[in-house]
Amino acid sequence: MKRLVVYAGLALSFLSHQALAANLYLMVFYDDAPLKGATVFLDERNLGATNVRGGAETFLEAGDHVLTLVDDNIKVPVEFSSVAEEDVEIKITFTAGAADSPQVDIRKFGEEGALGEGFITGKILDASGAAVVGATVAAANSPYSSTTDEFGVYVLKIPRGAYAISVSAEGYQTVSVPEVRVMADMGVNATVTLKAEGAPGVPVIAAPSAPSAPMEEVFVLGVFNPQENAASVERYAVSITNAIDAAQLERFGDSDIGAALNRVAGVAIVDRKYATVRGLDGRYISSTLNGLLMPSTDTQRREVELDLFPTVIVGGIEIQKSYTADQLATTTGGAIQIETKGIPDERILQVSGSLGYNPGTTGTDILSYASSEGDWAGYDSGLRKLPNGVLGVTDGGRSLTVCDPALDPVRCTSPAEAAQLGVKFQDDYKVGDKTGLPNGEASVAYGDRLPAGENEWGYYLAADFDRKTTDRGHAELSNPIGVEGGYQRSEETTAITGYGAVGYEYGAANEVMAKTIYLHNTDDITRIESGVDQQEDNQVDTYVLDWIERQFMSQSLTGHNEFDFDHGVHQFDWRGAYSQTERQEPDRRTYTYYNNFLSSSAFERRWSKLKETSKDLGADYSIDLDWGTNSATQIKFGGMWSDKDRNFDQYRFGIDFTEFGSDIDLNIDQSIENEILPYNNFAINKVLLTANTTDTDSYNSQEETKAGYLTTNTDFGESWSLVAGVRYEKFNQKLQYPNDPSVDSELDYDDWYPAVNLTWRPTEEIQVRAGYSQTVSYPGIIERSEAQTYDDKTDEKIFGNPDLKVSTIDNSDLRLEYYFSDAESVSLAYFYKSIDNPVEKAVVDGSGSAARNSYTFINQESADLWGIELDGTKNVWETDDYLVFVSGNVTYIDSKVDLTDKSKQLEGASADGRELQGQSQWLSNLQIGMDHYPTEQKFTLLVNYFDKRIFRIARGNDTGPKYEDSRVVVDFTWEKEWNENLVLEGSIKNILNTKVEYSQNDNTIESYNLGRFFKAGVTYKF
Repeated sequence: MKRLVVYAGLALSFLSHQALAANLYLMVFYDDAPLKGATVFLDERNLGATNVRGGAETFLEAGDHVLTLVDDNIKVPVEFSSVAEEDVEIKITFTAGAADSPQVDIRKFGEEGALGEGFITGKILDASGAAVVGATVAAANSPYSSTTDEFGVYVLKIPRGAYAISVSAEGYQTVSVPEVRVMADMGVNATVTLKAEGAPGVPVIAAPSAPSAPMEEVFVLGVFNPQENAASVERYAVSITNAIDAAQLERFGDSDIGAALNRVAGVAIVDRKYATVRGLDGRYISSTLNGLLMPSTDTQRREVELDLFPTVIVGGIEIQKSYTADQLATTTGGAIQIETKGIPDERILQVSGSLGYNPGTTGTDILSYASSEGDWAGYDSGLRKLPNGVLGVTDGGRSLTVCDPALDPVRCTSPAEAAQLGVKFQDDYKVGDKTGLPNGEASVAYGDRLPAGENEWGYYLAADFDRKTTDRGHAELSNPIGVEGGYQRSEETTAITGYGAVGYEYGAANEVMAKTIYLHNTDDITRIESGVDQQEDNQVDTYVLDWIERQFMSQSLTGHNEFDFDHGVHQFDWRGAYSQTERQEPDRRTYTYYNNFLSSSAFERRWSKLKETSKDLGADYSIDLDWGTNSATQIKFGGMWSDKDRNFDQYRFGIDFTEFGSDIDLNIDQSIENEILPYNNFAINKVLLTANTTDTDSYNSQEETKAGYLTTNTDFGESWSLVAGVRYEKFNQKLQYPNDPSVDSELDYDDWYPAVNLTWRPTEEIQVRAGYSQTVSYPGIIERSEAQTYDDKTDEKIFGNPDLKVSTIDNSDLRLEYYFSDAESVSLAYFYKSIDNPVEKAVVDGSGSAARNSYTFINQESADLWGIELDGTKNVWETDDYLVFVSGNVTYIDSKVDLTDKSKQLEGASADGRELQGQSQWLSNLQIGMDHYPTEQKFTLLVNYFDKRIFRIARGNDTGPKYEDSRVVVDFTWEKEWNENLVLEGSIKNILNTKVEYSQNDNTIESYNLGRFFKAGVTYKF
């Protein structure tokens, strides 16, 4: 059937017959293109093949009927009934690569029934191809007409039926066609070329394959199916699914996937890049890119940081919330399936640019420090590089003993050589001010689809450069058991994106696609914190200079093949990818003054580098079988293999003052570069470099996942569908420490994971879904690692727990869906999850500030979670000029954790039964949109709310967990198509400028504002 996709880009001509009193009208589509040549039977009477517009029609008698569609050895039976003088319209839509049966829509129209509406749209052109403005398109003997705009475009909304259509314009000959059939909820594309008055020739109706003579009016007709959107994905998925399509991504104005997912029911984004789905964080979520697993750039988590992926390369996102056997066994909260853009339907070349303004940041003073030449593009030019020779002398940063080498030539480093090491380190510690730049983004996209004999190939290329500045100028700290004071934090983020896709489509339904992705994201962070430690009663001033580069590269190759057999069609999907991520944090400098004096114990320079390589393979094979009049089964089986290799190296250095350095003035007023740590203080042995790297600061790891599955998707008549399957998955995780092999560890786990999803469709508008499954959650590398790492956000120390066990989960789901139309719906869902051995962050069993400023991980006894989701979209006002819609969702989640005895001891007995960390009780979204068709403008108001969620647990009954408090974020976007080439955009983000607040025991312990973000952009399409 794929052979007919080529018709999607053509204007198809057709002739219709006058409707009888009771007629059957059939329209068949492959995606949005008419399907020609499919044989149609009505009650065993052969009606012939569908015509060039994918249609067929016949007279219809009252009674029960079976319409059967046969094409490429696929037989689709459709049962329906009709009464006297009742027209029936049937639309059958096949979807490329779909795992389920085609969509069948049946509409009936009696004398007193609903009329139903469709529309005719197109362009009116003159002989040179220029737009004819003000032309009238009218349906004879009816009040329905439309006038072309400045682009020659018209839209005529009209009740279903057959019409004689005429096109007239001043200075041109009138063109008419005697009969155009319009079906309910269907579109007719009528593009007309007019001939000037007085010119010879007669009007013709041209078929796509027929050349049109010059100087003759050409009336080209075609039908089309509304493009698949997010609502369609949700409606026809085999499991409980939410989706965001490319149009929504563009309309919401979100720059990356993390921001976009905030709009989905039951989904919250933490720290701009980590998703929680239905109250469960990344350890319970699987994420795929083009159907393949991804390596991570996060030193702490397994999941991919979603802010890396700009929406400019994304074609759509699906969030499958109920597990099916063809998904990873870690799909407990959900599966985030990201699909990047493929080859375009036609040639595209566009450039875009935008500028942004934040009143509290742009043009004002922000914090800064010495930079390298490449900082503007997000690449360090070597300024922050670890000095040559340091690792060799210090045994990988682990040891530096200053003594006479004659006494111990292996362990001893001479004072002179130690001084030389200290002098090698760049002496940049000064924090100053600079003017905050406006935010800016520039992108370009180019692609085309070209013939290759009887087949087609195409390509799509895109590049994007994005730069943002944020500043917390007046952040407050007011923790009665921590620090009271404030801080300023400035951050400049630079992102570079390169993307390419090349595809080849051949035969009836075969495709090969190669996609290349390059993402580079850099955060340049400067922070000054000043306050009083309420526990130690010390004035504390801490400075942080940080540079983090994250990079993602991936090359994937995917394919889809269909094979025709006597019993049905077989489909084979295969995929493979090689991906690599890097995260570099070169020369992170942090130093602290206690009571205005520099502390050598709180002085550190740190270098870390993470490199992860992922190799992924997967394949799926499906077989379609018909075994009844309206019953069919798809058998699907497949497997996958993923291998991730990670190398993490970390080196830490500090300083120490010798007895000769007792005269150094360590006061906060003194310059570190010139007075405290000048090169000569190292040379004369007043200051020593110290090597503080531990044996477990560097590690190598390997994660291997192997899986195979079998699943069936069975339709029992038109009302019931059952998806049942089982998956076998084997997981292996190895950790090796090159400097301390004695603490190497390995986790090996395998199991079977069943899934059952049942769908009941009592009417065309209503669907009820129910599901049960068993899933798993594996501990992350850092969670099991002996390495001491650091939290990027808080700089807290992280201690792994090599004794962590695998968590197992039982899942139950129920959802009721009602569809007002293809784009309007409401759904109500209930979900329940029972978790054994859930892994959570835990209090370190220790005392003092070291224990307060660190955390570890533990398996709790169990956890239970349940929730309700309400989600809906409705057009509330629709005229020829306006469309106003409301879309929104509300989620309620409740959870309870049964703590271990150790956790009760550390957190306090009252903490038993608390909610899961990171889970909000309430989540909600609201989108109100208005389209003004005459001026081609779109206005959208977006509201996002999340309830408070545990940010960090704490020690003792009297302290309680630290919460990130609830917040409302309101955004506004605007778009105007100035003409067919130029699009203008504008947005205001964070309109309310709501404070970001953290609290403990109902006391606010930290708060800051991010400011409002104004952006104006332009896109030009060539």
